[in-house]
Amino acid sequence: MHISEAEWRIEKEWLEKVLKEARKQLEENRALKERIKKDGIETQREMWQDIGSVAKDNGIDQLVDFMQLIHTMKIQKSSHEFAKKLEEKYERILLSPYFGRMDFVEDGDEKAEKCYIGISNLITDDYEFLVYDWRAPISSMYYEGEIGDASYECPEGTIHGKLTLKRHYKIHNGKIEYMFDSSLKIDDEILQDILGKTTDSKMKTIVTTIQREQNRVIRNEKYKNLIVQGPAGSGKTSVALHRVAYLLYKHRDTVKPENIVIFSPNDIFNDYISNVLPELGEDNMFQTTFKEYMHQSLGNDFRKESYSEMMEYILDSRYKKTYQKRINTIQFKSSVEFINILKRYVSHLEKEENRFTDIKIKDKLIISSKDLKDLFSKDYVQLPLKRRLQKIKSRILFLIESYEKERIEKVAGEMNDSDASMSQTENIKQSEVIVRNEMKEVYDAINRMTEFDLIEIYKNLFENLEFFSEGLINSIKINMDEIKKYTLENLQTGVLYYEDQLPLLYLKGVLGDLPETSNIKYVIIDEAQDYTPLQHEIFHQLFKSANMTILGDLNQSINPYMNIGNYENIVHIFPKEDTCKIELTKSYRSSMEIAKFTSRLLNKEVTHQWIERRGEKPKIIGCSDKEEINERIVQDIEKYKEKGYQSIGIITRTVKEAKEVYNFLKDKTSVHAIFKDDDEYISGIVVIPSYLAKGLEFDVALIYNAGDEHYNCEEERFLLYTACTRALHVLCIYYSGELTPLLREAADEETVFLS
Repeated sequence: MHISEAEWRIEKEWLEKVLKEARKQLEENRALKERIKKDGIETQREMWQDIGSVAKDNGIDQLVDFMQLIHTMKIQKSSHEFAKKLEEKYERILLSPYFGRMDFVEDGDEKAEKCYIGISNLITDDYEFLVYDWRAPISSMYYEGEIGDASYECPEGTIHGKLTLKRHYKIHNGKIEYMFDSSLKIDDEILQDILGKTTDSKMKTIVTTIQREQNRVIRNEKYKNLIVQGPAGSGKTSVALHRVAYLLYKHRDTVKPENIVIFSPNDIFNDYISNVLPELGEDNMFQTTFKEYMHQSLGNDFRKESYSEMMEYILDSRYKKTYQKRINTIQFKSSVEFINILKRYVSHLEKEENRFTDIKIKDKLIISSKDLKDLFSKDYVQLPLKRRLQKIKSRILFLIESYEKERIEKVAGEMNDSDASMSQTENIKQSEVIVRNEMKEVYDAINRMTEFDLIEIYKNLFENLEFFSEGLINSIKINMDEIKKYTLENLQTGVLYYEDQLPLLYLKGVLGDLPETSNIKYVIIDEAQDYTPLQHEIFHQLFKSANMTILGDLNQSINPYMNIGNYENIVHIFPKEDTCKIELTKSYRSSMEIAKFTSRLLNKEVTHQWIERRGEKPKIIGCSDKEEINERIVQDIEKYKEKGYQSIGIITRTVKEAKEVYNFLKDKTSVHAIFKDDDEYISGIVVIPSYLAKGLEFDVALIYNAGDEHYNCEEERFLLYTACTRALHVLCIYYSGELTPLLREAADEETVFLS
């Protein structure tokens, strides 16, 4: 719809009014910040000059004055930090105060209210809303509503009315670059303008282009648990981060960043997404990875294999003698059946009363086995196993304390009678040693009955695996003897394989050996398809009272042997009435040509759609050997740099390949490399293995050596798909020898073959 010159003039006048108010509030805030700073300096001067150093000889009054000044300084520091955040808010507003407008006529009113939508609220002293925060209740209509009947939810209830106008703006450095009216949703024109640009750094906000289906995830508070499935490029992570920003805005009095945790696939991704919430004016929530949490929880008694090390083994050890044994073991320990075995084993441990015997000292009964069993199965039965055993141990030690004291006094008396020259202190010390030695067997018995050795508990499971798996496992499919022997042998090496760390963490948690997490109110689990059902059980176990948002794409399961399988494997964890599964149906990342190609790579019918943004056709480039692949990559890097593309990802299958490619490229172009899952994210030209690239995106994705000797089996289809879907604008796939059949199936008449 054409916007008249008169309307342009009105819009420019409104923008100037908004900017003038923002400048005024910015200056007022800066003046306040300066006053707080001066007051803080004065408080420090008063503390050191008027009070001086605190000493007990100076009396209680000085200490009271000192503590009052410390309290004042804390308040001043907090006020200064708040003023600094407000300053940053106004500076953002001055650059781009709003991006949308809607005119809404509430039922019963005659005149429409103009509602401008931006990153933050801007309200005048007389409570006129110049700009509404995108998270405000009324703003939901901008993302949800069409011209015509509309409504929104607010604390007072549902407000009904009509939308008469929706307008989108691009404002940069305080000037309108363009604006246009949209009769339906935020149009593909805007998306094409934004997505058509190159990407040069970390993930950005999508607040100006949130789509209806994304908005329904962001604002959904009807359900405690959300399971969000969406194709590559559908904005799942962005939606999750904007959901965090929404929750922090709506529940500002009760929810703080420290009450929210996001589990990302690796530290690279944590770094990649770290700018989104600050751009939205919020502090980052706690970001971690499952590996980091698990490794801290399991301690340092064993060397622990990382997820990346496991992936390297899976992808690069196919011809090792023990390869198939380990793959079988990984699959078994990732299965739903193994969860049921673990639960049966835990139930057995919690009923195991035969560990207790009478505690006697010199024929004196301290506590009977029956009483100990009653403590275990009745008095302390509500406690998890480790805490039960700790309570029982404390009870026994309390009961023998008086006997031990009496015995020490008796021995000391006897020693004093035999040697009066010994001092009383030395007499007592020697008596304690004697009594301790006398009671060593008793203490050893107490420790045996109440010990909690996680590794021994885990070994005991596999030593008796047939007993605990009876009726749960089809023995024709799984060689239980092989898995049992393989696991027990590995546990003797001092190295914990990744697939053993998960059940150990589960047992540690369910048996009461992990700290409370009651302060966490919201948990975000990204790339959920790459967590096993057991890991999802652990998440639920750790955060029973928290709201869960679980985001994934089953087609991007990078580990063929350790993944969720399907969402049906975890729905039983959550109460049905509190859980909702939402499908995101559109991909916004790749050009239409790349999106169609990667969809065919899945070799199955897909229902998701993609934005119709045209671009280069994917290229499949045949080379004689690895050396020629490397040379072609150098040429293409320079070509795409000249075209203005700023982020180029050279995606290899393994770390070993990534190191070879990086060593070749580092002297020929400006290139970085990511080899480990805790490396820092670096923009520009990056060499990265396939399984560390998930979640990232590049202007240009160069897939290294997709020959038949590399991606040559059905199990790696999703890994190759994940690598190819990193591309926004350009996808080049290089290979030597025979092309993998996975790609031959995906190619069509629009695919460009080069040699």
